[in-house]
Amino acid sequence: MYLPIFSKDLKNYKDKKVCLIGKVIDIQEEKKLIRLKLLDTFGFFNVVLFDIYNIKLFDTLLILGKVSEYNNSFSVIARYLSTLNENDEITWRKFFIKKIKRNIKKINKEKKMEKEKNKEEKIYDEELPEEVKLRKQILEFIRDNDKGDGVSLKDIEDFFDINEEKLLNIIKDLLSAGEIYESSPEKYKVI
Repeated sequence: MYLPIFSKDLKNYKDKKVCLIGKVIDIQEEKKLIRLKLLDTFGFFNVVLFDIYNIKLFDTLLILGKVSEYNNSFSVIARYLSTLNENDEITWRKFFIKKIKRNIKKINKEKKMEKEKNKEEKIYDEELPEEVKLRKQILEFIRDNDKGDGVSLKDIEDFFDINEEKLLNIIKDLLSAGEIYESSPEKYKVI
């Protein structure tokens, strides 16, 4: 499916199929391709064609193609294009705006759902007993601070500032649960 977008959004749709409307402001014919520069509401974008079309300056085109990047510049490799007359242009622009609004609503809804999910996880974490939270934090500390040879018991003890007996109980629990292993004496790695 081709996603309707504007020129300002090209960088966000690299290697994706897109649909754009623009007015031709420049045509460059090369040996095996034609490069077009089109203008839309938010700026200009480049289109590369490999077929020959009867295109004139200031034609309004509907372009279906794939976004490509070359030398930090984004272009649309056209798969299909159509020249639009004034009535078609208005119809297509209305369609574009509806589709883009729908896509924005969908994206906002997904972001809202993700935010609620994160909020639920945070609430869940807040409801956990202190010892379970500490166990989780120690596991994350080992994962984040392992430089290849594991994290020493002393480093864990110094960071969390808890008594050695309590720490050893949590380490034994993590070992027996199979979440960590002892890579060398008193050095631990996450599995």
